[in-house]
Amino acid sequence: MSLPLPAGPGSPRKRLVLAAALALAALAALAFWLAGPKGSPGVRPPEYGQIPVAVSVAAAAIGPLQRDLHALGTVTPLAQVTLRSQVDGELLKLHFTEGQAVARGQLLAEIDARPYAAALASAEGELARTQALLDNAKADLLRYRKLARQEAVAGQQLDTAEAQVRAYSAQRMKNEAQVADARRLLGHTRIVAPQDGRIGLRRVDAGNHVRADDADGLTTLVQTRPISVLFSISETRLDILRQAQARAAAPRVQAWDADERRLLAEGTLEALDNRIQAASGTVRLRARFDNADESLFPNQFVNVRLAVVQQDDVVTIPTAAVQYGSEGAFVFVIGEDRRASRRVLRLGPSNAGRIVVESGLAPAERVVVEGVDRLHDGRDVHIVDQQNP
Repeated sequence: MSLPLPAGPGSPRKRLVLAAALALAALAALAFWLAGPKGSPGVRPPEYGQIPVAVSVAAAAIGPLQRDLHALGTVTPLAQVTLRSQVDGELLKLHFTEGQAVARGQLLAEIDARPYAAALASAEGELARTQALLDNAKADLLRYRKLARQEAVAGQQLDTAEAQVRAYSAQRMKNEAQVADARRLLGHTRIVAPQDGRIGLRRVDAGNHVRADDADGLTTLVQTRPISVLFSISETRLDILRQAQARAAAPRVQAWDADERRLLAEGTLEALDNRIQAASGTVRLRARFDNADESLFPNQFVNVRLAVVQQDDVVTIPTAAVQYGSEGAFVFVIGEDRRASRRVLRLGPSNAGRIVVESGLAPAERVVVEGVDRLHDGRDVHIVDQQNP
């Protein structure tokens, strides 16, 4: 019987054993390298999926939330006047600059007053003449009455004297009216501001002849402080509006710029139109603003927010934090361990970038507002910004 020969240096079995030993040594070296001290050159960086995600968070706040009706409005002056001459004549001087703010009663323009001053003097002279004739007629009447008691004058003469007094009295009334009218026309040669406001561009220069029937006028004057905004809401919102008016006689109104990024002014609802516009199914409203800084300009388009309902002591979060999936609305909540946790919520109404959380979130819990697109349940995060409510 023959015995098996030992494996030689080049036999397949020896090569297999050698390869296995080398593989075990490589695995041991790799394990040592991975277990090396943090920060040493041999430490392998974490995989991309394990790097903490940079996020911006905001804490859930508890407090009131105002619900608004939104509309597009037009800034409209409460009063606007076209300044026209009430008399014919030469425009001597303009006492304003274009765009100037003026006060009620301020002199704005002068028209040649000489013809009207002469007419007033003539009317006053005619009144003085009539007054003298009346005084003389009254004196004659007194004498005739004294003689009539002595039966020294005919009754017809007494009647004539009395009629003369009445005629001159009527003439005096007529002359007094003529004087008043002449004085009125003379006063119209000085054009003054009928109210506070801001002057527009002039339409005629000094030296021109102006007429009372000129349609264009001299310029315009608009009241800017206070000022109003006209806007419309759907007739379906009337019930909500009436409920708001029942709670507050003058609901709050805000005017925002065209991009709804900057609050221009705050005012109150002043008036509601008396009918619904049949063509559009809307009703017009007017809001009043003090406009002390004149941030609202006549004919400017603004976004209007009309406060109608206020909910007190509700939990709210930024609307940007809310995501939507097959199970409904959810957010990522950041715990003390700085890990994201997916939380399904039941939401309520929203306004001005915040939304009510009816269930699923407690006050002061932090939700992710920015950086949510790379999150999943249990993912580590790095908070780079925390927004205030």
